[in-house]
Amino acid sequence: MIKKQAIILLLLVISLVSFTRTHSATDTICFNSSTFAAKLDCLYNNHLHNTQNPFGQVNGSLLTCAQSAPQPLSDDIIYEKMNSSRSVIRLGNNPKIKEFLDILLYKRPAAACLLLSLSNYYVPIFKTVFEKYNIPVELAYLPSVISTYNPSSTAPFGSTGLWSIMYLSGKLYNLEINSMVDERKNVEKSTEAAARQLKDLYSIYKDWTLTLTAYITGPAIVNKAIRRANGKQDFWDIYPFLPPELRDYIPAYAAMNFFVENHNDFGFKPLAIDLPATNDTVHISRELHLQQVSKVLDIPITTLRTLNPQFKMDILPAQSKIYVLNLPPNYGDKFRQTRDQVFSYSDSIVNRSRQCSYEPAFLSGRSGISGTTSKNRSGITYVVRSGESLGSIARKFNVSVVSLKSWNKLKSNTVHTGQKLVVNPFTAQNPATSTKN
Repeated sequence: MIKKQAIILLLLVISLVSFTRTHSATDTICFNSSTFAAKLDCLYNNHLHNTQNPFGQVNGSLLTCAQSAPQPLSDDIIYEKMNSSRSVIRLGNNPKIKEFLDILLYKRPAAACLLLSLSNYYVPIFKTVFEKYNIPVELAYLPSVISTYNPSSTAPFGSTGLWSIMYLSGKLYNLEINSMVDERKNVEKSTEAAARQLKDLYSIYKDWTLTLTAYITGPAIVNKAIRRANGKQDFWDIYPFLPPELRDYIPAYAAMNFFVENHNDFGFKPLAIDLPATNDTVHISRELHLQQVSKVLDIPITTLRTLNPQFKMDILPAQSKIYVLNLPPNYGDKFRQTRDQVFSYSDSIVNRSRQCSYEPAFLSGRSGISGTTSKNRSGITYVVRSGESLGSIARKFNVSVVSLKSWNKLKSNTVHTGQKLVVNPFTAQNPATSTKN
């Protein structure tokens, strides 16, 4: 009885989420074969700039094979292959699926090869999470359609990330979403949320086709479509009653799943792309700007943004919680060795970002600050609070103890309650003078 009540409550909450999605999508462009082709064009053009030069010759031969694909498949062959498919999403032979297959096989073969490459990169990450929640592994290919594997993807109706998660859904599944952080763009955490949502929806429908449809459109919309179809639950029976903006994601997914299963038969191979097999990670417990990491470790800021898309303003607001920073391979140890240099580094770019985009708590008058931020090099005045040490104050302002002692002409590390300290967090530090706090 308790379990049934919990499912009903969950249905009501997710229905509210689906209403937000559908209501927001009313005046947006419908997803169909034309918009899918446009998304593939955008995907290929964006990656072409990064991957064509280092792998141009290899990819050229791969694309030659893909672009010389056989003649279009007959409906009978497609029907036969789909009937023999082990997919949990069974839609049969339908012209809508054929539209999306034609794009992948004949109209955008280069982009289809790129999708295979991105699938090889992301899907193993997804599978680990899906196996944990007993979700069919094939559903890990859903982002190839809804976001084309772009963690920063944003749909017109407000969903974001690889799994196109709405704000309310993200909150329901414990993702952090605020002005600084959006974990819907975090690969691991968004996948965990998507898996939990799929599992909850399956507990309602006991059918993966309806579950996938409810994930895309929302369970309230699916239930309404079933009623309007006189109780029929076959996808094509409820298709006319689903929102035009969203309903074609399902046949597009079916086409992509067919393509993944059969791409070798048509001479399609994944392209070579410049994505690391693994990343290094470090835990951050103090506020940090990606520009500080970029400058000290000599990592392009674009690379750091690609690896950490959840930090909306390039800032890890690590004051009350620990954040994970993703780094390129072999940079984890380098970060740990130069940690103090990274935290003490600042320049005009970092300063402007902090002053214009983000005001930490210690600069907003809520932590015993008696002065205010200064635009010159004179710094601010900080009043020491009970229980604070020179080290804790240094960490609060992301500066070194050496700098604090220098600014205040201190000969020891001892401070007392009520003591006024001059603090200048916006002055560039010489990394060579930094010491561990």
